[in-house]
Amino acid sequence: MDQKKKDFYKGAAIGIGVGAIAGAVAGILFAPKSGKETREDIKKYYHEMKDQIAEKVASLKEITRETYSQVVTEVVASYQEHKKINEDEATQIKQTLDEGYEKVKEAAEKAKKSA
Repeated sequence: MDQKKKDFYKGAAIGIGVGAIAGAVAGILFAPKSGKETREDIKKYYHEMKDQIAEKVASLKEITRETYSQVVTEVVASYQEHKKINEDEATQIKQTLDEGYEKVKEAAEKAKKSA
């Protein structure tokens, strides 16, 4: 595969990842059951987490449920470890992001087909 196609796939994967993550996190931010504090904490770190996950997803050759979940787990755990989010917030964020896997996979497949 030439460098131009590799760059295209990488860019498409980043865009796909960012879009899927943005939708999942938006669901958390506007969910009435999550509470004002949770929404504020998540919003505070939203852009950082989104970018980290997108970069890691873009580096994957194939996006499987397992690899996507591992990326989400790593990023969320890092924020929890650094005490940026608590355990309940980490659980909620991870669950919501894991639910976005199908959208990420579909978008990646469409990007590959159109290349």
